[in-house]
Amino acid sequence: MKPAPKPPRLADRLLEWMVAPHRLEAIQGDLHEEFAYQVGRMGLRRARWRYWRDLLGFARPWAIKRQPTDYSSPFFLHPDMLSNYVKIAWRNLVRQKLYSLINLSGLGLGLAASVLILLWVQNELSFDSYHHKADTTYRVTNTLKVSEEPWVWSSSPLILGDLAQRQIPGVERIARFKKPWQPVSFRVNEAVFYEENSAIIDSTWFACFDYEFLAGNAAHALDEPGSLVLTETKARTWFGDPQAALNKTVLMDTTLLTVRAVVRTNRPNSSFRYDVLVPIAASFRSAEDRKNDQDWNNFNYQLFLQLKPGTSATNVGQQLTQFYRAYKKDSTLTASLLPLTAIHFDTSFQSDELPKGSRNTVWMLGLVGLVILVIASINYVNLSTALASQRAKEVGVKKIIGAGRGALFGQFMTESTLLTVMALVLALVLIALGLPLFNDFTDNQFSLDLGNGMLWLLLLGSVAVTVLLSGVYPAVLLSSLLPVKVLKGSNVLNMGNARFRQGLVVTQFVASIILIISTLIIFQQLRFVHSKDPGYGREHVFYMQLPYSKTMSNTHARDVLKQQLRELSGVAGVTSANQPIINNMSSHSGSLKWAAKRDDFTPTVAQFSVEPEMRTVFNLKLAEGRWFERGKRLDTANVILNEAAVKSLGLKAPVVGQWFEFQSRRGQVIGVAKDFHFKSLHEKIDPMVLFNAPGWHSYIFTKVNPGATEHVLADVERIWKASYPDKPFKYSFLDDSFAQLYQSEQKAGQLFNVFAGIAVLISCLGLFGLATFSAERRNREIGVRKVLGASVQSIVALLSKDFVKLVLVAIVIASPLAWYIMDRWLQAFAYRVNMPWWVFGLAGLLAVVTALLTVSFQSIRAALMNPVKSLRSE
Repeated sequence: MKPAPKPPRLADRLLEWMVAPHRLEAIQGDLHEEFAYQVGRMGLRRARWRYWRDLLGFARPWAIKRQPTDYSSPFFLHPDMLSNYVKIAWRNLVRQKLYSLINLSGLGLGLAASVLILLWVQNELSFDSYHHKADTTYRVTNTLKVSEEPWVWSSSPLILGDLAQRQIPGVERIARFKKPWQPVSFRVNEAVFYEENSAIIDSTWFACFDYEFLAGNAAHALDEPGSLVLTETKARTWFGDPQAALNKTVLMDTTLLTVRAVVRTNRPNSSFRYDVLVPIAASFRSAEDRKNDQDWNNFNYQLFLQLKPGTSATNVGQQLTQFYRAYKKDSTLTASLLPLTAIHFDTSFQSDELPKGSRNTVWMLGLVGLVILVIASINYVNLSTALASQRAKEVGVKKIIGAGRGALFGQFMTESTLLTVMALVLALVLIALGLPLFNDFTDNQFSLDLGNGMLWLLLLGSVAVTVLLSGVYPAVLLSSLLPVKVLKGSNVLNMGNARFRQGLVVTQFVASIILIISTLIIFQQLRFVHSKDPGYGREHVFYMQLPYSKTMSNTHARDVLKQQLRELSGVAGVTSANQPIINNMSSHSGSLKWAAKRDDFTPTVAQFSVEPEMRTVFNLKLAEGRWFERGKRLDTANVILNEAAVKSLGLKAPVVGQWFEFQSRRGQVIGVAKDFHFKSLHEKIDPMVLFNAPGWHSYIFTKVNPGATEHVLADVERIWKASYPDKPFKYSFLDDSFAQLYQSEQKAGQLFNVFAGIAVLISCLGLFGLATFSAERRNREIGVRKVLGASVQSIVALLSKDFVKLVLVAIVIASPLAWYIMDRWLQAFAYRVNMPWWVFGLAGLLAVVTALLTVSFQSIRAALMNPVKSLRSE
């Protein structure tokens, strides 16, 4: 028989919520009778619409008003009810000490790790956004199309900013800055400081960007050409106190400057973390320097534009491009504007003085933080649902005496919230203890400032997410138990709930295994980077940068210094160049000529000025031809190309002997050098021209015999002080410079190690809790099996096999996911390791062994228990 049609379910629920309980039965009965009649008269569809209309007709005071009663049930969020929930929650936490400790530890660790990660992620994503006009501030970006490949520069000519300010109506203000090309010396009283963290800025800098002034003010800080602005950190170093620094004089090389302001050290999420700020007018050593800076071919400054509201950044970029057409006579150079807040993650530049972040690393670590929080929440869900049978009678009795589902839901959510708040307190303690180490890892100065609104937003946001992740499902499950089944003693947890818990365990270990695999592959890539032959020998080599003014004006003094170094005991070789061999950023385009060059081909090449001794000091290899030789006058016009240049420029064999014009000097290609890595392995080897121009050389490289480093450095320092008494002695080993290229990956790898370990530990805590519960639940079964002769090994295997199966399933799911994630990460390297199969096998083995060790303790303990005790307890 076909069932009778029913009114709309949603309408009935609305009626039950709206109408007073003492009138509900009569009104609902009448409406149902009317609905049945109208179905027969006008059909189901129209009857349903009519039911809605009739229902809304009862939205009147007489139908809605509740009848007063002496025994009304308070709202489940009433303060009295909440107080009762907290008492019950506390009693349950105390009664289930082991499980409460597991949940508290897991959630505390998870919250601490997640908040630390979120602090870093929030810092990265908010770079430079704190400036009050960040949304209208842009940096000028210049793009040159070289052959088919665009080259992008972050610097612009000084004069471009002046034109933009005068001739583009939409530009409200400009600000320029540049970093000195070598560290600058500052004499404070009798002390000399060699400052690497200085910047040359426009007089409008503080009008464009926000600084907190501790002494002096933004309006007059750069009024005079001889002004100087220090950060609080630098003022304390030089003068002991920020206020004491004001109006003190400092000698920058030969220029006298006066401290006019002290500002607070910039935030960790600032691109401009410079400690010494010098106005552009004070940076010129001579009238010739000032004239050179006005040249359209000198791209020395980063140019920032603040636009008026409503101004199109695209249109401003087009107008800047027209300036290049008009004044530089360049038809290939185009200008565009990059938002200030986008600079940190933009990696399209050939070179950039501002610190860069990796968006991939940010999102990966952010995902790791969320995964850790999910893993910790899964522990609570699993243990709460597993223990549901022990609280079934409590739920049944409460429902029989009138507790509604909403009240029970509120009770269990309160328990979850209480535990999470306790975990938050534990997390704050862990964060306070771990923050110094985390700051070392990330090179930041995060602090546990409880007055910081953003910190509380992260903390409370994490707590809210944790409460929702961990509390909702157990609360829904427990509040939905049927009292009849519970009090009859029926099994209230069906197979579906068990499967759900198993799925959560698999999810935990999928996440943990992905982190383990990622950690192993990051380690493999970093080992590959450090072990790959760069094409030159960097061991036991250190270098020094000579003072610009002394080097360019007196090359004889440099040659005397090199000869003194060669004569030292323990020195294997000395040479000089225009750039460090590592991270060589010097490039050249436009004036290259050779026999087969096409007229429309304008390549850009890296340039490296070297001398004859360079080959022996660095053990550089030649594919063909010869190296530069001392005494051969023509070698100052000859060049050596690397293999990448031969291929990129399209030179036909034989290459050696062909004429080649470079830097307006015409000579021959005398050799082809084997490719070597002069940048990081993120980038492919670019074409390079090696030439011999000793006048360009400001870097001296010294190779030391093994074991002689300490006394050689002492001798070199003595010679340096005799040659440059007013300049501090500073050197760098090539190995250290090489490691700096991969510092971000190294730190990311260390962070992955730490957080992967935390994720695995939290997963193991949950597995330990489930193993404990499983052993307790099967106490009688274990006792019977032991009485019947089962061995300890067989019982341990019985209790462990289900968990091992879940871990094996997790391995199968995690492996392809980890491969995909790490393949995307490795794409950032032009030279990368292949992901070996054994990495996935080792990660799986570690997961299985970890799971076995976790559950074995409880399994062995249960297997060794006297069966008499377990059977007697039943």
